[in-house]
Amino acid sequence: MNTETIVRLLKISGFNVLSFDSANIYIEDPSCILRSFQTFIEYAWIFVALVTAFMLFGWAISMIRGAKNNIFINLRNLILIFAALSLVDPILNMIYGGDLFGRGCKKIAVPLNEVQEILGVHQTKISKQPELYEEIEISDSGPMNTDLTKEHLSSNTDNNPILDNATSKRFVNAIASGKDVIYITSDNHRLRRTGGSRAWRNTNPGNIRNSQFASANGAIGVAGGFAVFPDESNGMNAIRQLLTSDSYRNLTVAKAISKYAPPSENNTSAYHKQIENLTGLSINRRISDLSDAELSKVVNAIRTIEGWNIGRELPE
Repeated sequence: MNTETIVRLLKISGFNVLSFDSANIYIEDPSCILRSFQTFIEYAWIFVALVTAFMLFGWAISMIRGAKNNIFINLRNLILIFAALSLVDPILNMIYGGDLFGRGCKKIAVPLNEVQEILGVHQTKISKQPELYEEIEISDSGPMNTDLTKEHLSSNTDNNPILDNATSKRFVNAIASGKDVIYITSDNHRLRRTGGSRAWRNTNPGNIRNSQFASANGAIGVAGGFAVFPDESNGMNAIRQLLTSDSYRNLTVAKAISKYAPPSENNTSAYHKQIENLTGLSINRRISDLSDAELSKVVNAIRTIEGWNIGRELPE
């Protein structure tokens, strides 16, 4: 799920999102007493408005019964009272230079990678309920970089001196260790991948969810709700196999991406534009009509959009 979607959901849930960057989302401490006091004042204002409406009703009844009141003077006084009450908050903020009630509230930094971990675990739990949800085998959880260019497609390997193809083919198992992933060989040698993006740590350039499809295409473990592949070429091949499966090959590129990165979790329209920019292909082309070279462009574009940020490899 991209950052903009997470921020939008936090705001819908009632959090005051102050800002965000590539690493953290900054929110106001929801337990802040000053902000709670401001909320109390807002409810008090509603109460005062209701009481005033009740008084106006009584005033109207008294005039109907013959009471002599100057309607213009009374209306003027009411307008002045409500105007004064409305101006208190902005005037105080102007005097004290900013959000008076929020100035004493702490700023909390929520790491984006931890949010993605939580969402990954939640999605895994959901995927285990086939009676309610259709299994989603692949999902976008990497960063959506709007400055991507076609030159990124030329970077298909990270030239890693430790986890090269000759070594990675010996990995037969992988386990999660916090945010890290530990790869295990048949003779119990271990390698830890730490830092970088989830796609890189899992050697899963398409961020394919843990599923029967992933296992059938070489996955050796699961971490953060996503499959772990023994090497990048295996992970790239899994994307290709998914796109050419019966569920995808008769779709247009646009519909395939909409299924791959649904609008409920992603900025799908932006994903479409990135696919077009990176491949030079029309997203109205059918997957089955693409040549091998064109399909490779789509696969490489997915790798780039999903976020392949290299971390560190440490022997265990």
